[in-house]
Amino acid sequence: MLDKLTALFSKAPDLPRAEPELVDALVEIANPNIKLARKYQERLSNYVYWAGQHAARFATQWPTPQALNIENWRAQRILQLLFATPARMGELIGQNQQLYRWFASHPFIDSACVVFTANSIQKMRYGMVEEGGQIRQDVPQQVLQFNEYRVSTPSESLADLLQAGPRRILELVAMQANIGIARLEAEKVRLDDELLNARTMLRMAEAHSPQYTHQQNRIEQLTEQLQQNSSARSPDALCELLITELAATPDILTLEKQTLQVNPLGVIASGMGDEQAMEISELVLQRSEPVRKLMMIFEVPRSLMQAPTAAPAFTGDARF
Repeated sequence: MLDKLTALFSKAPDLPRAEPELVDALVEIANPNIKLARKYQERLSNYVYWAGQHAARFATQWPTPQALNIENWRAQRILQLLFATPARMGELIGQNQQLYRWFASHPFIDSACVVFTANSIQKMRYGMVEEGGQIRQDVPQQVLQFNEYRVSTPSESLADLLQAGPRRILELVAMQANIGIARLEAEKVRLDDELLNARTMLRMAEAHSPQYTHQQNRIEQLTEQLQQNSSARSPDALCELLITELAATPDILTLEKQTLQVNPLGVIASGMGDEQAMEISELVLQRSEPVRKLMMIFEVPRSLMQAPTAAPAFTGDARF
């Protein structure tokens, strides 16, 4: 009896768990076969909860919202670089079909909050400056450029946008697992093709010849590699792969902030006296070659909206 009481009071508290629906949603993104793994919900739940907590903290680091209006465009160098004129805000953001439909379905809401992203590129070029009354055209300059603008699904308020942010981050983590699983599938296809080729060459080779022996050894090696690949694609192994990605959430996606002195043409530290301090936030997606994207929160007024043209500037949602 004493042993039972001791075990009861010394039992470690249960770790917090994620909602089963969220776990299943991430599994569907990574690979549905994970549902065949032994106790997949129990194995993933704690990691999903932990990754979700980090994602929620990450969302609180997002930049301060910027209202898209003429006054802010005149005051903010970053808006001037993104949109050459105030009219361009309406041509690019205001013609977004998704935003247009969202405002149409919310007739009593005057503004929407969106996450805006763009490729952030710093290029080296040779520019022209004036030194001592003379013009030089061979001065190396670092130029900041942006392209491939994207906006997220609109939200009614910043609070709603931040609430949806952590889930989008978790979906990105699950997508990274999906990419790893896709590599395993591609490897299986390659090994199957090579094994078929080796068996064909074996039938064509003369028995007991060096070529015959070579193809036999090749078949044995490919068969072993296929068995390893099959083990790596088992539901339990795929579940562990998703766990690994969830555990690496703080490393997969980071937010870096920096302050740059930029002139109206995007030249960094030009030394011409026309620079303005500009703080930018960049999402860094860790891959074999990291992907960097400018990230901003925009408050888009209804007055900015225009009827979409035949060739809209934006398509799809940004994924984080």
